[in-house]
Amino acid sequence: MNITMIRGQKMAYMGPLLGGGLLLAGTALLLPNRGQIADAIRRATFVAPAPAAVLPPATTAELMQRFTQGKPLTEPDLRHLLAASTSTASGPLLSRMANQLERSGGQAATDRITYDILASGRSDAALAFLDGRPDGRSSPLWRLRFELYRKLGDDQGAIDLLRAAVVTKGSAPSRDIAEAAYALARPDMLITAAEHGIVPPLTRTQSLDLASWANGEKRYELIGRIDRAGTRAWRGDNPWLAMTLAQRAGDTASALRYAALLPSGSDAARESILIASGDRGAMRRLLLERAATGREDRAAVAQQLLEKGFRPDAIALLRQQSAGRATGDPAANRMLYLMGPRPSAQDLAWLRARAVGDPRWIPAYLDREQPARALAFLEGRSNATDTAILLDRIRFASAAHDEDAARRALDLLLDGRSLDAPAIKSAASAPMSAAMASRYAPRLAQARIRAGQARPDDHMTIAWSAWDRGDAAGAAEQLSAYLRERPDDRAALRLMATAKAKLGGPSSEKPWLARLLPLTPAISRERAELLAKLGRTSEAIALFEALRQQSPGDRQLDIQYARLLIAAGDPGKARKVLRP
Repeated sequence: MNITMIRGQKMAYMGPLLGGGLLLAGTALLLPNRGQIADAIRRATFVAPAPAAVLPPATTAELMQRFTQGKPLTEPDLRHLLAASTSTASGPLLSRMANQLERSGGQAATDRITYDILASGRSDAALAFLDGRPDGRSSPLWRLRFELYRKLGDDQGAIDLLRAAVVTKGSAPSRDIAEAAYALARPDMLITAAEHGIVPPLTRTQSLDLASWANGEKRYELIGRIDRAGTRAWRGDNPWLAMTLAQRAGDTASALRYAALLPSGSDAARESILIASGDRGAMRRLLLERAATGREDRAAVAQQLLEKGFRPDAIALLRQQSAGRATGDPAANRMLYLMGPRPSAQDLAWLRARAVGDPRWIPAYLDREQPARALAFLEGRSNATDTAILLDRIRFASAAHDEDAARRALDLLLDGRSLDAPAIKSAASAPMSAAMASRYAPRLAQARIRAGQARPDDHMTIAWSAWDRGDAAGAAEQLSAYLRERPDDRAALRLMATAKAKLGGPSSEKPWLARLLPLTPAISRERAELLAKLGRTSEAIALFEALRQQSPGDRQLDIQYARLLIAAGDPGKARKVLRP
């Protein structure tokens, strides 16, 4: 075998060996070392992230700032901001919030929000809010807008709103228009609404009501419009009104037709219509002839005379019939009714003359006379001191604001006579100044006690009056009765102690002071004084020292304390207390 062949065979083995070695070396280079493996393990370990911090909800002020700056808010934030701002924010701003809330998918009920604003007493803001809402001028919210104008005192605004509604279809509910028209005392607008078809045609009842109003307001030109916008049938429900309007319009035939529908007095009405030609003499003669025949009640004829302007004849007729009769007589009652509550001077003079001659006419006269004149009349009567007359005098003195007259009557009434509860109440209602009320309070209290109608404080009132007069025994007697009902009344106990001291000296005073002591505040001058009077000097001194610590520099307290020290035999300490 030659050398070349042998070398070729060796080279055939060396190629694979060298390739394998290179492959192993590359693999060793690609394998990670220990540090790389530890780093990979560390990186592969999961570490939970720290929880995110929960931010507190934004305050109303923050939400308001963001909203006014135009920054977006969530629907819950807008709803919260709107609810929290109804009592403070302006109307336009609130409407912007509500509009933005609806654009964010939320609900913003205009009426509810308006009422929330109104609940805070801000009618102007509520109206401004309505102005800024898309549905603020809608029919369902018309009544709310109307009421807001009225709350603001803007009657002209309310009238303008109603005036627009009665000519604009669908702007407001029919019922709201009708109620608003009456609320503004402008029912004529309801006629306009019916004429324009805004509300249904006027019913029979509405037509009658509007006709009565037009007649009362002398708006006769509206009657024809009411008939066209409603119905003429209302005349059957009030033939008297229909007859009156027909007469005024000069329609005699219609007036007679409606007079025949009157439930009573149709004959007299027809005569009245026929006489309406203007001949007053003929009318007067007809009525007087009817009274003279005796076929008709004179009182009724007198009423007709009065209505036609013949008052002297009416009064003369009734005077003839009521001569010698009491006020309960039908003719007399009719006459008094015709005179009314404020008769003329001539009628009052006649009534006064009747009252002087016949006491049965006194009540009728007094009820119609001026209070001062009625009072003078009663004071001049021979029975002016009777209880009933005195009570009337007090009543008229009160109406006339005459304190002197009330005093005169009270002095006579409260003379010890027996009075019932209503009489005492009338006496207490007399016009009195504060001094006069203080003067009569004990006498009224005594009257109530005698009548068995005593108030809890009546005995106390009499006790003070007795004490002020120097009657210690009388005061003590009344206080005994009062303290049986109110044993813990400090003022009454103190007054009783004072009265007893005056009657029996310090020893008589002490039992009442002892009863008063537990009722006084623990730290008070009153208690300190009571302790001193009861001879409990050490306790009194200790209490005065506590009071001085509470009120340093109180000179009056220092003087009281010094007096107590002197009484306790310590003048040196008293001088130190009083030293400035």
